[in-house]
Amino acid sequence: MIKQIPITHNVSELLPDAALYFQKRKDVLFAYLFGSMASGTCNMLSDIDIAVYLKKRKLSEKRLEIMGDLADIFKTDEIDLVILNTAPLSLQMRILKQRKVLADNNPFFRHKYESYTMRAYFDFSKLEHRILERRFLNG
Repeated sequence: MIKQIPITHNVSELLPDAALYFQKRKDVLFAYLFGSMASGTCNMLSDIDIAVYLKKRKLSEKRLEIMGDLADIFKTDEIDLVILNTAPLSLQMRILKQRKVLADNNPFFRHKYESYTMRAYFDFSKLEHRILERRFLNG
């Protein structure tokens, strides 16, 4: 929830429009829905969580453009857009655990991304566990 403004219309009815939008964009490799809408636990105060992986050019400009387009599609500003190219590994993994694919313009790349991200996260989590264990055991 960004502005504490309730969404009074049925946003899930607009998901096919968002999927079509992402399928038409040449710079979007794939897009996910995640969060409360993906898990089916959304309410009037929920925002719309979307993650995209973009071709690596002008990510900031594209993020703003996509945010504006999604606000028009969903008829609300209550959208949280994550650019997976630059998102922290822990957030990427949280998104992968909850994801629903909205658009898959490059299936091979998406599967490669998912596999790499999961392996990197599990490798990192083992190291993180050892570091935290040493830190808390040794004070």
